[in-house]
Amino acid sequence: MNRISLINKEHLLSIINFINDNSDEFNYFKNIGWNIKNIESHFSKNNNYSLGYFKDNNLVGVLIGDTIKNDKEYDLELHILFVSKHQRRKKIATKLLNYIETNNVNISKIFIEVAEDNEDAISFYQKNNFVFLNFRHNYYRYNDKNIHAKCFIKKINHE
Repeated sequence: MNRISLINKEHLLSIINFINDNSDEFNYFKNIGWNIKNIESHFSKNNNYSLGYFKDNNLVGVLIGDTIKNDKEYDLELHILFVSKHQRRKKIATKLLNYIETNNVNISKIFIEVAEDNEDAISFYQKNNFVFLNFRHNYYRYNDKNIHAKCFIKKINHE
């Protein structure tokens, strides 16, 4: 059975297992500062908004973000959207994004920054109706190289 649910510190063991099972692919996030300790700290924040996609009670996808108060509603800043390599191309990441639109009427916008050389992620966000907002110059640094971030926004229409 597949389900999406909010995740927090109570799910830390599942997150640790998920990261260990996907260590080669997850290294990108580790290189930009998202190790297990940082994720655990993130889960302690009052504005943590994170989702897990569970398949037969096994975590196979995560969305980790922060809510930011904006008048009467909230914006969501996504930090991580990651699906296990063997579960990709099954629309899990899209289902996580759609969950926000259909189950959280208080979130009006979603923001994400993507390394400009991450063409797969850029294509994914564009297919999911994110629009380019601006650049953050030299935002990432890995492999002794500065990489610009492309910032995207998705406005959520709750009707």
